[in-house]
Amino acid sequence: MTRRRPAQVRGGLAARRPAAFTVVDGLDAAAQLDVRALERSRLTPGAVAKALASWRQQVRLPRRYVADTAYVGCPCCCDSGHGRTELELALHALPRRSARQLRALVEPLDRTFLARTLPDPHTPDDRPWWERRC
Repeated sequence: MTRRRPAQVRGGLAARRPAAFTVVDGLDAAAQLDVRALERSRLTPGAVAKALASWRQQVRLPRRYVADTAYVGCPCCCDSGHGRTELELALHALPRRSARQLRALVEPLDRTFLARTLPDPHTPDDRPWWERRC
């Protein structure tokens, strides 16, 4: 019986690719590893980077749109915080050092959002602070 070439053996196998991951700009390598571990265990891959980009985009909208889009959809199933809810989860779930680095990226956006919005007296107090703004 003749020996099959490795290419023939591997031809029937599915191609293995390394797992794709999203890099959060501004975090060092150790924090990136912590974010990836969190995304594997509690979120979806790339969720933190996507949430940060979404929150950044929401905060930089013209003021008239910030008020219109701050609360969208059903509070039980929609992310009305445009990624801020996932960022809050990551800030509490990450180790202290990694959370500090992520917080340094999120806090300037929070300050901008607070400066550009007003408290909404009609929103229930049990909602997060970013959903109680208009």
